[in-house]
Amino acid sequence: MTSTREPIEPDDVYESVEWTAGRRLRRAADTLARGAGTASRTAQGAAQQARQLAGGAARFARTTATRAAAPGGAVDWTEERLTRVLGDVSQRVPGKGERTDRAFSTAQSTVAVGARQARRLLRG
Repeated sequence: MTSTREPIEPDDVYESVEWTAGRRLRRAADTLARGAGTASRTAQGAAQQARQLAGGAARFARTTATRAAAPGGAVDWTEERLTRVLGDVSQRVPGKGERTDRAFSTAQSTVAVGARQARRLLRG
């Protein structure tokens, strides 16, 4: 079989090894110095774009949190499913006693308290 890869030139190997961190930093500084006029405009544009993206992300997070805390939202859905699962499991445990009933009751009340706290956190 023939290889389709091109041979590596010795100069490429030397240049890739020869570049030190100091030389890379000096070259980056030279590049920035040459493009200082456009760099400041680019930095301003980047800062403005970053502010816009951060604002959009914050609005999205608020909207999502409000929807999750709304009646019928993700918090209610999760609370209902966990309560149903705990109830189903508690009915299927063979030979359960008072301690088992208390454990499931504690778990269900913990789910209810957690859901209430999640709603309060997300609405606040």
